[in-house]
Amino acid sequence: MSKDMVPPLRGPQLSEQVAQRLSDAIQTGEWGRGDRLPTEAALVERFGISRSVVREAISMLRNAGLVTSRRGSGSFVAESPTVSLRMSIPDPGLQSVVEVLELRRPLEVEAARLAAERRTPSQLRRIRNAMADIDEAVEAGRSGVEEDMAFHRAIAEAANNVHFTAVLDFYNRFLHHAISVTRTNESLRETFMQQVVAEHQAMLDAISASDAEAAARAAAIHLEHAEARLRQAPPDLLKSMLERVEAQSGSPASTTGETR
Repeated sequence: MSKDMVPPLRGPQLSEQVAQRLSDAIQTGEWGRGDRLPTEAALVERFGISRSVVREAISMLRNAGLVTSRRGSGSFVAESPTVSLRMSIPDPGLQSVVEVLELRRPLEVEAARLAAERRTPSQLRRIRNAMADIDEAVEAGRSGVEEDMAFHRAIAEAANNVHFTAVLDFYNRFLHHAISVTRTNESLRETFMQQVVAEHQAMLDAISASDAEAAARAAAIHLEHAEARLRQAPPDLLKSMLERVEAQSGSPASTTGETR
């Protein structure tokens, strides 16, 4: 990696920023076809971010066809055809956040169900570590949005169906905005934050116990409650919250995903 690859700015879409930096390095030939990428630990140190964010960035590159993973060896640059997909970002507002929650529900409920049936011991450890990363982020005074996204992504990966993670990567920017709003709302009340922790724990416990129905139920309850908590916010507070999240994340006209 070149020395001028400076750490990404703290803020929204850290995983996207890291993925873009790594993608740029690959596209400019800093790593050639078949070259091994730096280890997770090396990327964590270089960018000053959590392992969960690094793993999510690498997974984005893998689903974009730029990187392949070899068990026990790490991640390597690959060369494969990709097709760009483009999708307009909806107008900011409560309705768009609710619509993303509606989109997440069938996808992530089924992912949790399959994760309980198919997860490996190492994938279960990654889910546990991702949940611990959320706690560490909150304790450090950060929003925990990236870590929250990484937790749900780790569950999708444990479903062992690459299409789940490919879809998550594609609507990553929609998801980031929605989770930013829901976590901002939840952070305003201690009881809300306790509920979120308990809901995440229920998902983890069910997946750990290989209880598919309990995992699906826990994921459905978590997303239903996220919407309910959001609707409890006073209108003036909600408007202010949406404006603040939008100002922090910018207002891109569209999002682009890569699929093979």
